[in-house]
Amino acid sequence: MARIFDEWQTEQDRELLCSELMEKYELYAKKLFINYEPLLISNTESVPRDFFQRLDRWLKNFPNDTDQWDAFQLINDIFYVGRHELIELYRVAFEVIVPNWICDIHKFNFRSKDYYPNLQLAMKQTWFCPITDSLRISAFRHINHIEEPDFFPDWRSLSVFGDEAAIKKYILDKKFKQVVLIEDFVGSGKQITPALKLAERICGVPVLVMPLVIGAKGNSNISKFANDSEGKIHFRPVVVLGEDCMVTKAAPEGREHASSLRARNLIDSYCRSTGDNSGYGFEESQGYLFVAETNCPNNTIRPIHSGNKWSPLFPRSGRRSKK
Repeated sequence: MARIFDEWQTEQDRELLCSELMEKYELYAKKLFINYEPLLISNTESVPRDFFQRLDRWLKNFPNDTDQWDAFQLINDIFYVGRHELIELYRVAFEVIVPNWICDIHKFNFRSKDYYPNLQLAMKQTWFCPITDSLRISAFRHINHIEEPDFFPDWRSLSVFGDEAAIKKYILDKKFKQVVLIEDFVGSGKQITPALKLAERICGVPVLVMPLVIGAKGNSNISKFANDSEGKIHFRPVVVLGEDCMVTKAAPEGREHASSLRARNLIDSYCRSTGDNSGYGFEESQGYLFVAETNCPNNTIRPIHSGNKWSPLFPRSGRRSKK
């Protein structure tokens, strides 16, 4: 059966670009998209595991050929983090971001003969914890060979169920010199803020907030939170999504990235087709072109992951339903 995108490889004005993108997508489908976790077990007729079956159905959501062609190109605009990319983010976080931060806060002298032993000791005196259960702390630990201490709780849960006195005592008993709070993706920062407030209130040692990937709004919000904490909270993300991975509801002044313009038009098409006016995702006024192998965040624009009267390209495994 002919697929909607097969025709474009025979059209003179689209043939070359379509063929180039198809080569990319075929490689991505085999090496990246096949491991998308929310579909590892699911192979239902409504949301097939095969990427190109989903792609064909997804494109047919859009009402006309122009939107379908834009949607086909939009896949190349998505910042997709697969397993190998995630491992590299873990490695860079542990081997680059954290040591540099520790050297800064303790003012280690690079020229001192004791520099490296002091850094090694300080790394061992660091409590690495996830901010939410989305960050797989066991994988982070195994890859970076972190064996101690006994507990690595997520601080979002601690902010609801934790005994603050017990947490303080644990930090003191283990003689931690600093705490590092890690998250895989932060969009606006709203979900992680209660955990950060808890850390600010009780830790008594410097705290580093270190998202592996963060959006522009989250980067601004968490930066402000850290600046207002009087040195209690420090903030160093590994990757900040660029403007070409973000789309705003209001068109920016001046020149706009083609990816953002394309995405805004497709969001408008999605909203008209489904009646869902929250097409930009959780942040409402802006969304991201971001997907991780582990899931599609709710800060990502909804035409990519929504199942609301819509065939999704990367269906999201949700923590809670969007109201």
